[in-house]
Formats: sequence, structure tokens, C-alpha cells
Amino acid sequence: MNTIEAMPENSIMILIDGAGWKAGAIKWLKDAIKQKKYTTETNMQKNIMIFNLTEFFTWANKTFNK
Repeated sequence: MNTIEAMPENSIMILIDGAGWKAGAIKWLKDAIKQKKYTTETNMQKNIMIFNLTEFFTWANKTFNK
């Protein structure tokens, strides 16, 4: 919710690494972002991306090696 409510940037990336998460927390976070839960009319345009380390490197290679 902090990324939606407090960060002024329209593009935000969350990078997850490690095993310190509760069971189901990452799935919940990805679902909340995909469904745009907790957004309002004023922050609906935000693009929030969430990656684990492998997903991030895949995204970076596709995005920057064109």
C-alpha cells in the first residue's frame, strides 16, 4: 500500500529475494497488484511490477537488450 499511497512515482518495481516471507504472502501481493486492489481514481495509472530475482533478470534482458 505504501507504493500506491506514498510514492509519487508512476512506475514502481518491487524486487523480492530471500525466504523471509509468510506462506501465501507473495501470491497475495502479486494478486493485489494485478487486480489493482487499494487503488483510487488518482493513483490508478501507477504501474507496479513485482519480480523475484530470476524474473527481474529475465525482464531486464528483454527490456534492455533489444
